[in-house]
Amino acid sequence: MVILAMTPLVTFQDKRMKPVLKTLSTALLATGLMASPAVAGQKMLMLLSAPAAEAQAFNLVLANQLQASGHGVHVVLCGEAGDVALKAVPDAATKAVTPQGMTVRSLLEGLLKKGGTVQVCAIYLPNRKLQADALMEGVSAARPQDVAAMIADPAIKIMGQ
Repeated sequence: MVILAMTPLVTFQDKRMKPVLKTLSTALLATGLMASPAVAGQKMLMLLSAPAAEAQAFNLVLANQLQASGHGVHVVLCGEAGDVALKAVPDAATKAVTPQGMTVRSLLEGLLKKGGTVQVCAIYLPNRKLQADALMEGVSAARPQDVAAMIADPAIKIMGQ
């Protein structure tokens, strides 16, 4: 399993830490724990919960690119990010957010047309007192055990924001 979203663990100015960090980085690379390039056809799981339309669009642009290049992309939306998958789409999801005039909703629709899979997290609908029929066509509710199995599968690359 590879997780793409990585943040620095330490940012020491102490010169004594430099060799330690270099050794740690080498060890991480050697064990495959750092991000590696996606292999053609590799399955991708994107966990998207960013509330901002721009961040949602950025992730969906990447998901569309990956799907178009032969990767099987599975997106799980949670929190405010799930709102874009509702039949009654919020205004923020229909405003242009890319230089090409794409909206978050159009990016999601494009991913579905390319064969990507889109689900909302298991708690999204119950927390809003909604049923599955509130979701746009092609979107369903994820089952926790299925998402957990994808996360545990070393053949699936995980992305998220």
